[in-house]
Amino acid sequence: MMKPPVQSEEEISKTLLSLLNAYETADIPGMQKYLSRDIDIHVHELDLRGCTAFFKIYRPEKITLSKFSVKAYGDVGWGYGTITRQNNVMHFSAVFREKQRHQWKMVHLHLSDACL
Repeated sequence: MMKPPVQSEEEISKTLLSLLNAYETADIPGMQKYLSRDIDIHVHELDLRGCTAFFKIYRPEKITLSKFSVKAYGDVGWGYGTITRQNNVMHFSAVFREKQRHQWKMVHLHLSDACL
């Protein structure tokens, strides 16, 4: 099986923003109860060239904002994200403010290079 070509940072950011937009309208039962806990959870399987996406939800000690702006979870809050590469994995981190409790949270999405 051939590996897909490596995408530019702009293409990757568009892909990740599309994924987050998909989550905005997705029905994810029980998601709300996980937002207050420091755990890794498998949220949803995405059909992205046969790969699976995971969300890591935790409270960051430091909040770093960048030029990427995303809407995380639709009803939860707005966030800003960064894209980094580490150990052949693309990491997308979005910090967002929860609307109801007004607390800062972080969403961390990682996709292997094979997915992209």
